[in-house]
Amino acid sequence: MIAIRELHDGEFDVLDAVFDGLSEESRFRRFHAPVRGLTANARRALAAVDGHRHVAVAAFADGRPIGIARLIADGTGVCDLGVEVVDDVQRAGVGARMLRAVADLAVAAGHLLVQAEVLSTNRAAMRLVLSVFPDAVAFPEGTTTRLVAALPVCTSATAGTLPCAA
Repeated sequence: MIAIRELHDGEFDVLDAVFDGLSEESRFRRFHAPVRGLTANARRALAAVDGHRHVAVAAFADGRPIGIARLIADGTGVCDLGVEVVDDVQRAGVGARMLRAVADLAVAAGHLLVQAEVLSTNRAAMRLVLSVFPDAVAFPEGTTTRLVAALPVCTSATAGTLPCAA
């Protein structure tokens, strides 16, 4: 059974467990560089979830952290997307479930756009983003592709399905 819940500030144990479950190749795809470990500054930044500017969800399988999806806003309504799923459960739908959940949190926080910078060779990540944001526009930029999509606007029609802000 897979459970998804909002990630809270300072949950370093979840962050570390997911990072440790990524192969070198998955870390390269996620961070666009060969990353053996997270620096203290990177760990602090990734664990600094505040529920508004930085929203995140984590997925768990039988209590074990297996993924994190996050959106970090830049102050203009645009959120940068990051997602990682441990290798042994990739391609099982966990990423899409987390993306939908974190997008709901971003909508509730009033954010307007999501963007993801993906390695152009990472077709699985592009398919994942497009599966959740089918209207995303792709902007190839050398070795990366930036995918940009509008987040749904929270209206009375969506209030029953999204955790709309009051």
